Parts: sequence; structure tokens; C-alpha cells
Amino acid sequence: MAQTSDTSSRTGQQSRSTSRTSVASKPNAVKPWLARLGTSNWLWCVLVAAVALGFDLYRLGNPSIWFDEAFSVELARQPLPVIWHVIWGPEPNMELYYLFLHFWLGFTGLFGLLPTEFVVRLPSAIFAVLSSVMVFLLGRRYLGLAGGILAAGLYTLNFLQLTYAQQTRAYSMQLLLICIAWYALFAILSRETHTRRWWACFILVSTLAVYDHLFSALILASQVIAFACLYFLPNAWQAAARRTWRAFLVSLVIIGVLIIPMLLVSLHGPKTGWLPVPHFSDIYHLFLTITTDSKIYLLLLFLCCAFAIGVALLPRLPGSTQLLLRIIFYQASDETSSSRSNQYLPIACALLCWLLVPILLSFVISQGSIRLFSSRYLVTILPALFLLVGMAVAALRWRVVQAALIVGLLLIALRYVPIYYQSAQVEDWNTAVPWLEQRYQPGDGLVCYIAMECQLSTEYYLDAYPSGAHFPPDTPGLFSWERFGMANPNDGPDAAIDPQKLAAFAAHHPRIFFIAGRIPDPATEAKVKAAQQWLDSHYHLIARIHTPTVTISLYATS
Repeated sequence: MAQTSDTSSRTGQQSRSTSRTSVASKPNAVKPWLARLGTSNWLWCVLVAAVALGFDLYRLGNPSIWFDEAFSVELARQPLPVIWHVIWGPEPNMELYYLFLHFWLGFTGLFGLLPTEFVVRLPSAIFAVLSSVMVFLLGRRYLGLAGGILAAGLYTLNFLQLTYAQQTRAYSMQLLLICIAWYALFAILSRETHTRRWWACFILVSTLAVYDHLFSALILASQVIAFACLYFLPNAWQAAARRTWRAFLVSLVIIGVLIIPMLLVSLHGPKTGWLPVPHFSDIYHLFLTITTDSKIYLLLLFLCCAFAIGVALLPRLPGSTQLLLRIIFYQASDETSSSRSNQYLPIACALLCWLLVPILLSFVISQGSIRLFSSRYLVTILPALFLLVGMAVAALRWRVVQAALIVGLLLIALRYVPIYYQSAQVEDWNTAVPWLEQRYQPGDGLVCYIAMECQLSTEYYLDAYPSGAHFPPDTPGLFSWERFGMANPNDGPDAAIDPQKLAAFAAHHPRIFFIAGRIPDPATEAKVKAAQQWLDSHYHLIARIHTPTVTISLYATS
């Protein structure tokens, strides 16, 4: 009887347990979907990509093309032998991007698409979307979901990132390649499977990044320093660093050999002497540029970075500081907190190298004749900065505080996004050149000063929105890609303001357009004014348009 009673009791308990499980499962039928959303990288990647795509495509074709973009497009439109002559001669930087853009324009041309602003900028926007996804994956894999979402969100909404996501230049492609290279290096140091594939990926994308932009060599230097720190400092990845140092050295040798042609040709290419020698205050102004001149936003980012570093160094901090961090850190127990901080230490070390080494190296190098300290080059540090911020928030113990900080920081970043769209237009050729095309008549002559800067920007719009207007072969000071980088004093840029050559040109055209744009200094401006005064006194001025970027004057010559 006792046995029967015990059996009945157990049966009743099992029945009640099954009943409770059944009842509990009904209202939570949706939980598997929530669980899948929380664990599926693909779903989050699609969401991050969709948000980034919206911001990167918004008003993509509205701002005017400016000279640097016009240079990219007009070079990419040349035949391959001409491009090859330029990128392996006078213009070695961004080789990979110019070649890519050449084939992109060829591909879109097959569908009858003209190289409008939207078409030529679209690849940069797509690269920017993919780099946002890579920032998320770095955060998701090594910081957790909260860290990945915050880092990718701040990166996507950043003023500097948006600037180059919407320009026909190499920076978005470079950022994507750099993020992939860092992900590959992290994967090598944090896991033991598929290391050969990750080494091949690291070598390939690092090489491509240097061919895309020479500044990527400084990112490679930061990876070397990061690896050395992980090798010598006690951390969770030290064993992996010591186990793989030979493979890392071999990979560096392979990358070095592969980029030798690029480095050799760059020795004879143009230097960046137009950049000023940086001062220590310029480092502060760099971060102000990143935060759209918001000191409060900058302070918040710095505090988050400091907290992330403190969390990573938790076991090595003084007792009072360690106690304070343990209170707000991920777990309350000393053992768990120390374990978590040990996992964060190598990541924080690598991210700090990614953030600081390019700044310091470019600052030191720029004290000489080669100038590299510029926000356009240092856009490459943005992923590291926002991943450190993501680490700080991911390390917080309280989920409510964590969620509030994520929302708050993203709202602050979002507040400054409209400022970018309002100031995205660097130059306004899209006002002046259509004015010219509306007034152009067959037989008119066009002359530009300064030849390359002015002519390429004008030619871009003449090609993107064709109307028959063009630069005739006898234009004084005419820019030619075939002669780019070659000395030609008899027909240099000043030929466009030489009265004798202007008179000879006007004798063959019933009307001429005199275009002056991108005046770099007062001396050049004085030359332009003198040429315009000569033209005003010798020919009849029909009309003139003046914008902050360019002035176009139409003259009747007979």
C-alpha cells in the first residue's frame, strides 16, 4: 500500500508538472521567435544593413560633385591603358578604387545609365553599408549583442562616416577592407579552427586595403603593435599570439612583398604638402569633427572609452577603483568579474591600438614633408572608437541602464545627422554648369582656369547630363589625361589666362565661355581678375553666373 501510495504521489507530481509546463508554454509560444531573433546574426545583419542603407542612400544624388569626385569619375572613364599610365605614374594612390570604378561605370553603361551623382556614388554607399555590418559583427562576436548594436549604430550615424559614404572616393571601400582584416585577426587569436582560411583572408584584404589607399599601411602597423602587445602582456589571447607568431610574421612578409610595387611607385607620386603641419590641438579638433563639434557628445564617448579600459584592466586596478567597477560591472562576484575582464582585455588592447596608433603615427610623420594627419584619412579609426564605446555599455551589470545608454547615445548621434545632410555640398558645380549648357550654341568655345581642377568638374557635368557642350581641341590650357604629370610649359594652366592665346582662341569661335573655379590663393585670384578684365574690355559680356565655387562668363567675340 505504501508503495502504491508513493507511486500515485509521484504520478500526481509528474502530472501536475506536465500540466504546469503545458500551461506555461501556451502564452509563451512566441518565445522561440524572440530567441531566434536574439541569436540569429543574419537577422540582425539584415536589420543593420537596412538602417545603414537608408541613411547612406538618403539624398545621395543631391549634393554637387566636387573636384576630388570629378577626378575619380573622369579618370575612371578613361581607357584602361590611360588609367594604368596614371595610377602607376603620377597618381598611385587609390589604384584599386579607380579600377573598380572603371568597371562599375562600364557595367552601368551597359544598361544605358549615365554617370550621374547617384550612380557614381552608389558603390561608396554600398561599401559603407557593408562596413556597418562588419562593425556589428565585430561587436556581436566579441562584445555581445548590445555592444554590437550600439557600435554599429554610432558608426552608421557618424558625421565623418556619412561624409565618405556619399562621396566617389576610396574611403568607404578602405573601411570595409580594414574591418574585415581586423575581424580575421581577431578570429585567428580567439579560435583554433579554420585558421588557414582566416590567415588567407587577412593577407588578401590587408593587401587590397593598401592598394585601395596607402594610409592603410598605418592600420597594418597598428595591427603589428596590437599583436606584439597581446604576445607580451598577460591576457586571454596570449597563448594564441605566442602559438601563431610565426604565421603572423609570414603573413606580414607576404603582404610586404605584394605591396612593394605600390610602395615603389608612391615614392615618385605626389606628396600631400597641401596639408598643414599638425599641432597637438589638431588631435582635439579631430575628435570634435568626429562628434560634429559637440563637446558633450565627445565627453560621453571619452567616458565610455575610459570605462571600457577600466573594465578590461579590472584585476590590475587599485582596490577602491576595482570595488567601484565591480559594483557596476557585468557580474557581482569577484571570480566572474575577473574572468569577464580577462576576456575584454585583449579586445580592448587591440581596439586601442587601432584607435591611437594611426593618430600618433600620422601626427609624427606629418611633422616632415609627408603629411598624413587629416580627418579624411583618420576616418579609419571610427570602428575602433565606437567598438570601445560598445564594450563599455556591454559590460554594464544592469540591463535597464544598458538599454537606456544605448537609446540615449543613439539619439544623441541621430540629432547631428541632419547637420550632415544640410552641409553635404562641398562645391556647387551643379548650379553653374547647367546654366552653361542652357546657353551653349554649336561653335561656342569653352576655356577653364585652373585647367585640371576647373575643367574636370565641368566635364563631369557635361558628360553626366550631355547637351552637346564640350571643350574644343584648340582650348588654351586644355587638360589631357595622356599628358597628366608631364611638364608642358608651352600650354600649361596659365595659357587659359594669356591674352594672346585667348585672342587666338576667340578668333575661331563666335562666343566663348570663360570658366574660373577652385581659386586656391589670392595670387591666383588676381590672375583670374586680370584675365576677366581683359576679356570685359575686348569682348561683349552677354551673361555671367557667380557662385561660391565658380564664375562663368559668356562673351560674344564678334
